[in-house]
Amino acid sequence: MARDEELLDEILEFEDEEEKEIELNMLRERAKKSEAITEEDWQKINKYNRQSVEEFLQESTHLSKESLKQYTSALRIFYVWVEESLRGKNFYDIKKKDFMRFQNALIRRGMSSSGIKMKRSAISSMNKYFINYYEEEPEFETFRNFVEGVKPPTKNKVYNKVPLSKDEFELILKILEEDEQWQILAGMHFLYASGCRRAELLQLKKDIVNNTPIQTEPNIYQTHDVRTKGEGEQGLIRKLVFDDRAKEAIEKWLEVRGDDKCPYLFVSHIGDKVQKLNITAPNYWCSEIISDIIGRRVNPHLIRGTRSTHILQDGKDISKAKALLGHKDVTTTQQFYDLREVKEDLSDIF
Repeated sequence: MARDEELLDEILEFEDEEEKEIELNMLRERAKKSEAITEEDWQKINKYNRQSVEEFLQESTHLSKESLKQYTSALRIFYVWVEESLRGKNFYDIKKKDFMRFQNALIRRGMSSSGIKMKRSAISSMNKYFINYYEEEPEFETFRNFVEGVKPPTKNKVYNKVPLSKDEFELILKILEEDEQWQILAGMHFLYASGCRRAELLQLKKDIVNNTPIQTEPNIYQTHDVRTKGEGEQGLIRKLVFDDRAKEAIEKWLEVRGDDKCPYLFVSHIGDKVQKLNITAPNYWCSEIISDIIGRRVNPHLIRGTRSTHILQDGKDISKAKALLGHKDVTTTQQFYDLREVKEDLSDIF
């Protein structure tokens, strides 16, 4: 129990901060967004670099769809920079000092340390691929991974990730209901009840509203299988759980939405077409609506952290939060823990 209390102290370190420090949650300006790299732009760069990037991505079957998308973006940004700043130098001739210039350019733009870390990872992975598979080629005899040896930037934060208080979360729900924002209200209820990620939220099918409880007093419901974070195309699969409050909010949203042929719970309407909601929509809910309600920045993942915080605040064992959120252990969210295999009673966390 002592370790649980230490973990709670870490999560709730903000409790000792002054209120003004919570309000001043922006620690730095957001980086200006990069101009989108069009296919036409991409075709203009060094053919050897372009084909090398495309080969690496084609062979990276271990990457999930989302990771593949991020790697594609990162590598295109880097090699467009190489074209413009290094006169299209072949990548096996790039040195550490060249990569340091690229990283410094990102830092000057105000990019977060996590954003730079992702780009470093993508570029380094491609270097390792060619070192491993092309080591006998003459041009790679002296090639080294030019990312290694360049010190990563000092870790920074876009904003203080302060979990919501229970009063803040209830205020969010209250205002959303008053404003008849039924879809967002259902989304907030489910994010909180299940502790899920936004990508998991958007996989939900509307027929979960018909599910019967897997536990009673209080009622706890389980979804169909959803894909969570993990390697490869399929990733890791588990079911999410939710409570009566989330179920009632979903029922209200579906009542207002009416009949349509789209099977997904959260949707957008484009003309007469109803389709699965875009992955960026929950971020928009939080940045443009939820943040205004409580006067500080919120994102979907903060709801997940809030849920685990509240479980610990209520004096529940850390294993309850671990099971709900799908952690392998208390330090990682990269592996899953299947709720179907949890033997302990979960009712006291709802």
